[in-house]
Amino acid sequence: MTGSITLEEGDILMGIFDLFKKHNDPESFDSFPDLTDYRIYIFLKGGELSEVKTQMDEYHEIYITETAFSTQLYKLGDTPWTYVVLTLLPNVAEISPIWDYLNILLWMSDKAEQSFAYAYSDRAGERPLFAERDWDNQYGDSCIGIANGKNFHVAIPAQEITWKQNVAKQFDCPKYILDKFGVDINMAQ
Repeated sequence: MTGSITLEEGDILMGIFDLFKKHNDPESFDSFPDLTDYRIYIFLKGGELSEVKTQMDEYHEIYITETAFSTQLYKLGDTPWTYVVLTLLPNVAEISPIWDYLNILLWMSDKAEQSFAYAYSDRAGERPLFAERDWDNQYGDSCIGIANGKNFHVAIPAQEITWKQNVAKQFDCPKYILDKFGVDINMAQ
């Protein structure tokens, strides 16, 4: 029978609807910045530029219809770090970019010694976004970080966001990155 939905399909649709509602809930989603006009990066330690390019190409082959970004790869000076510059594609859904960004981070961190995501805007009042793989999660499918001054934990497959305490206004994200990873983000283009 065409045009009818089975019970199983109906359950799946209701689950998708519940996810959509959850992530459009202001308490759940509003603390992620709108990435429009942000400079968006992923930093990766270890591996040659060609290896990182191969990994990025594999990601784009798998997620070609879902990706929100175009990418460019660079070596970070004479350091063991490579970085990916992500450019937001036009006409992407509002929710899509943050999930794609964190998903790319997890994909790329799989073969890196260390990795993190960093995005910032030159607009007044905007705070940076920082994320890294949650290394305590044995499955490697979640991130922890800071967005607009709040700590978060994101489980990518389940698309679940957990917000934690606020971060002090004087928190210096570039200094934190320099202290923890030894990376001066100002070296990135």
